[in-house]
Amino acid sequence: MARDERETGERALLNLGHTFGHALEAATGFSDRLFHGEGVSVGMVLAAELSAQLGMIAEPDAARVKRHLAEVGLPTHLQDIAGFAQEGLADADALMGLMAQDKKVKRGRLTFILLKAVGRAVIAPDVEPSLVRDFLKAKLARKT
Repeated sequence: MARDERETGERALLNLGHTFGHALEAATGFSDRLFHGEGVSVGMVLAAELSAQLGMIAEPDAARVKRHLAEVGLPTHLQDIAGFAQEGLADADALMGLMAQDKKVKRGRLTFILLKAVGRAVIAPDVEPSLVRDFLKAKLARKT
C-alpha cells in the first residue's frame, strides 16, 4: 500500500464496487439502511455486470460474483436496499450525479474498477456515461 498511497495503480484495484457503492451509500444518507460493506457488495455486482455488458467478462462470470456474495449473506441487488423506492435511490440520473462526486473522477470523467476475469480487476477510466446511465436504468427497472 505504501507504494501506491494515492490509489492510482495497484491499490486502486481494491476499489472494485466502490464507485457504485459510495453513490448508493450517499443516496441512503449514509445511514444504517446500507452499511459500507453492503454498498460495496451491491457495487461489486454492478461492476461485474457492467463488465459483462461491456464484453470484458462473460455473463456467467458476473453471475458467479453475484452468487458468491449472496451465499455469504450480502445484498446483491439494488432492490435489496431498505427503502429502495425512495427518491434518489431509484433514479439513475441522481445516482450518476452522486458518482460524479467520486474521488476517482478525473477531468470530469468517471473511472470504474471493472473485471477482465474473476479475480482480475482493471482500471477503466473512460466508460461512456450514457452507457452507465442506461445500464443503471435497466437495473433499476428490474424487480430481481
